[in-house]
Amino acid sequence: MNWKKTMASTALSAALFMSVSVSAFAHDGWSQTKSPIIAPGEVSYVELLLGNHSNGHKSYRIAGQWSPDSSKVFVTPPSGKKADITSTRFYTGEAATETEPAVNNGFEASFSASAPGAYIITVEGDSMFKSAASASRTLRSAKSFVAVSDIPTVERVQALQGFSRPVNTDRAEIVPLFNPAAVTPKEQVSVQLLLKGTPLADTDVSLIRKSNSESQVFKTDAFGVITFETGAADYYLLRAKPSSAEKKEGEYDTVNYEATMTFSVQNGTARLPGINTNPVPFLYVNGKPVTDQEAVIEEGSARVNADFIRAYLDAGYAGNGTVTLRSAAEAAGATIEFLPAAGGLRAAILLYTKD
Repeated sequence: MNWKKTMASTALSAALFMSVSVSAFAHDGWSQTKSPIIAPGEVSYVELLLGNHSNGHKSYRIAGQWSPDSSKVFVTPPSGKKADITSTRFYTGEAATETEPAVNNGFEASFSASAPGAYIITVEGDSMFKSAASASRTLRSAKSFVAVSDIPTVERVQALQGFSRPVNTDRAEIVPLFNPAAVTPKEQVSVQLLLKGTPLADTDVSLIRKSNSESQVFKTDAFGVITFETGAADYYLLRAKPSSAEKKEGEYDTVNYEATMTFSVQNGTARLPGINTNPVPFLYVNGKPVTDQEAVIEEGSARVNADFIRAYLDAGYAGNGTVTLRSAAEAAGATIEFLPAAGGLRAAILLYTKD
């Protein structure tokens, strides 16, 4: 991996937005999940980290803490219903005393999930900096990811796609166009930088490796996308810091956006012993297994009958016979995910309805 490479793009940003010099802000905030894949019912712990002050703001080193007064923690499950988990946040260091400063002063949050699928964790900050001459507002989005699976292995969760859902449409965010819970070395992957849901072109995005803070800088194309090759097994941090000329009279003169995202590259070499398995997949609806009906496999596609659709997707469905499960799910506005067979366990199809 060439850590000095910079990818150029001829795409132009919208006139309102501009890149900010690396010295403009002191620190970055990011979140980091301790385990990228967990089993249903287990607890996922998320570290809230702040630093990145050294190496020209391309560092994984810790140098401070998130403000609990101006930040919140959320998790977006496979259903897409964002939940506030700030109440689970706890302090991990030694508190300051009258004679000693705080030591190892960080925070963690946690959540437990029973439904298999892709989970997106975001730490969101909103802070103000005021001087005698001016005032600025900083909006932070720090994303990390967890896959929940009956078999918590890369092999089982590699087909999940729900991590590419935008979840911070009021600020900048980095959206992975790959599965960040099941990525292995030497893969070509892409991410997209969005600002209020709109692709942000011609903007620097840094990629930083945790163990040694080696970094690359890329520039987004006309679609806000960068592409890179994944490195060795380790944690990695992506960061972007666009700013705008937005202002609110009497409150702030500029808005600085900070978007970060972490993912862990895994070796992914473990494979469960392969044996012949039943080709009919398990079905889950909103995280619960369907035990009264099964799909049938025809010409490589899973199909379900009208009774299944009326029971689990659309009570008013008037059709007859069988249809592909994907078309039925899409018609009902449901989200569909897939877990491939692993070892002796059948594949699974995960459905999440809008209700």
